[in-house]
Amino acid sequence: MCQVRPYDKTVEITELEVPESPRAGDDVTLTCRFKLHGSGHNLYTVNWWRGKDQFYTYKGTNHDSKHAFTFRGIQVKKEESTRESVVLKNVSEDTSGVFKCEVMGEGPSFRTAVETKVMNVIVPPKTVEVHSWADPDPPTYRAGETIQINCTARGAKPRAHIMWEINGRPVSCDELAAMVVVEQDTSTIVQCCKVRQEVKVLNTKSRNNAVLPSAQLQLNGKNSRITTRGLFDQGSQRTFITQQAANQLKLKPLCKVTLNISGFLADTGPQEFEVVQPLVRLGGYVRPVKAIVVNHIPLDMNVKGLRDSQIFTEK
Repeated sequence: MCQVRPYDKTVEITELEVPESPRAGDDVTLTCRFKLHGSGHNLYTVNWWRGKDQFYTYKGTNHDSKHAFTFRGIQVKKEESTRESVVLKNVSEDTSGVFKCEVMGEGPSFRTAVETKVMNVIVPPKTVEVHSWADPDPPTYRAGETIQINCTARGAKPRAHIMWEINGRPVSCDELAAMVVVEQDTSTIVQCCKVRQEVKVLNTKSRNNAVLPSAQLQLNGKNSRITTRGLFDQGSQRTFITQQAANQLKLKPLCKVTLNISGFLADTGPQEFEVVQPLVRLGGYVRPVKAIVVNHIPLDMNVKGLRDSQIFTEK
């Protein structure tokens, strides 16, 4: 550790505490701990800033030591503030910003130390709604049936992060057939489908001469798009996309799932697969589709246009 000589006067901020993500409506305490090195080195001022706004000053050589100033999103509780801490009342989204503590020693040298930290105030959703389109209300389902539920969180800043639970148990990625996120202003809509973990798809060996509908699709990824032909299989419970197509679209994995896929993967037992979400355009409709990435989709089925296929897509 560096030793300070008696005639050297320096200022050191040892710790700056600024809550990173307080909730709107809370009172928060900002703390700036410091040391004044040097013989007879006294405090001149401690200044607090939010951006260019100086909202609190503590003067070490004045009987009227505390001075507070009000700005948008800044209300200082002067009576609870000290030379090392300042208390902000009822923070809001407007309070967010870069906060700076400036500690200055007395003259004639006026040695100064400065530290900054960022605060982003969290605004909880004003409303959270969960509903489905099924009748009756509340809906009833048979065991193993796929369900579709919407959760809408409005008015959250930053955008709400929604997690799903069933009877208090977090829903794993394995159980999600589709998750669609739609942003509109400050709202977040998450559409979630739960399916069985045993996935069955078209068996190419036993249904080699099957006739299935196909259509030309446009797939969109990050700054890229491809046109391909999709095969619609009513017996498939999941959507599949080849690794080659996912790479061309520069799709990043959303998560990984462990599934036992019977059919074109020849019942190899449970395997781990990546899940991606391209945008699929069919006619005048565009929707994000959650798809399982597989290395290869057999093309030995006698279906017109299948050899141009990149994915199986949802009906």
